[in-house]
Amino acid sequence: MKPIKVLIVDDSKIFAQGLKSLLKQYPDYVSKICLAHNYEKALDKLEKEDIDFVILDLNFESEDYNGFDIARKVKSFYPSKKVIILTQQAKIENYNVLFKDIKVDGYLDKQLGVEETLEALETIYKGGTYIDSNINAMLEIGMWFDVSKRQREIIDLISSGLTQKEVAVKLFISNRTVETHIKNLAKKMEAKNTAHLISIYTKYINGNREGNSNT
Repeated sequence: MKPIKVLIVDDSKIFAQGLKSLLKQYPDYVSKICLAHNYEKALDKLEKEDIDFVILDLNFESEDYNGFDIARKVKSFYPSKKVIILTQQAKIENYNVLFKDIKVDGYLDKQLGVEETLEALETIYKGGTYIDSNINAMLEIGMWFDVSKRQREIIDLISSGLTQKEVAVKLFISNRTVETHIKNLAKKMEAKNTAHLISIYTKYINGNREGNSNT
C-alpha cells in the first residue's frame, strides 16, 4: 500500500488532533494529515491540498450542516476521493443513506483501535468498502428491531424447526403469507436463502442473550 494523504474533519479539535497524532506514528500508511473543523474549511482544504482520504465525523454542532452534507459534497465534487465516516452510534437509516445514496467507502466506530483503522485504510485503498465489527453488530441488532411482530413470530417458529406449512397452521395464516414474510425478511437481512436467514437470526438471538447476561 502506498502511503496516503488524509483529511480529518471533526469539530472536536481534541479528537481530531489525537487521531492525527496516532496516525502519524504509521508513516507506511499515512504520509500527510490535514485537519478541518467545519464545512467551509473542509472544502477549502480539499480544493488546496492533495487529499486521498477524508475521515469524517457525522455529528457537528451546527444547525447549517452535518456530516451527511459534507460527505455528499465531497463525493459530488471529488468522486475519486475516499470517504470514511466516524460515528459513536450506528443507525440503519444512516447506513442506507451513507452507502446507498452518498456511496461512502467506510463506516467506523469512533472508539475503534488503531489496528482496525489501518486495516480499514488498506481495504479501501485496494478498492473495497469497510464496516468495522462494532458497527456491524449495532446494525444487525437495529435491523431486527425493525422487524414486524408477525415476521418475528414466523422466524422464531422456523428457527425452532417447524416447516413453513406447520407455521402457517399454527398462526392461522396461509402458506403463501409465510413464504412472503420469509422472502421479505431474507431480502432485508441480505440472506441467500432460508437457512442463511435462520443462521443470521440465531446469531442475533445468541448475541443478545450474551449481552443481556453481562448487564
